[in-house]
Amino acid sequence: MAIYNIFDYYEKESAEKIFERVAPQIDPNAFTSNRIDESYLASEPSKGEFFSALAARFFFFILLIADGVWGIWNLFSFTVKMALCLVTFGQVAFLTKWLAKSWLSLKRSIVCFIALFVAIFSPALGIMFSCMYFLMYDRSGVDEVVPASLRDQFRDLFPL
Repeated sequence: MAIYNIFDYYEKESAEKIFERVAPQIDPNAFTSNRIDESYLASEPSKGEFFSALAARFFFFILLIADGVWGIWNLFSFTVKMALCLVTFGQVAFLTKWLAKSWLSLKRSIVCFIALFVAIFSPALGIMFSCMYFLMYDRSGVDEVVPASLRDQFRDLFPL
């Protein structure tokens, strides 16, 4: 395998400039003109990038609708369980555990709804919101709510 000196070109170029004692040419119009250099213009996104962004947001919207249905179901379930606990004055143990699980499920659906709503506009920020909640406040929710493909990444980053 050949070994190249990657600094060879730079050394030759700098040596040539040392011997050329020419004053730099400054164009005074460069500071007053409103030209935009073409190298600084952002290129237009290709059709594939546009479709990918559109598809990601569409799937986040579909998940948002599904999460909304899940949240409505959780709210109804929580209301019924709360009424049963009030009627029994919280004396039935399995009802209080049932209510606690329902409250946790309602909190998870609210967090997922907020994260998916944000993800429609900024996918990375929405995913960051959900990851932050599940890693900081509800580590057991990672196993119950987060998809299996992402669960492995959570376990690699943070031992659960």
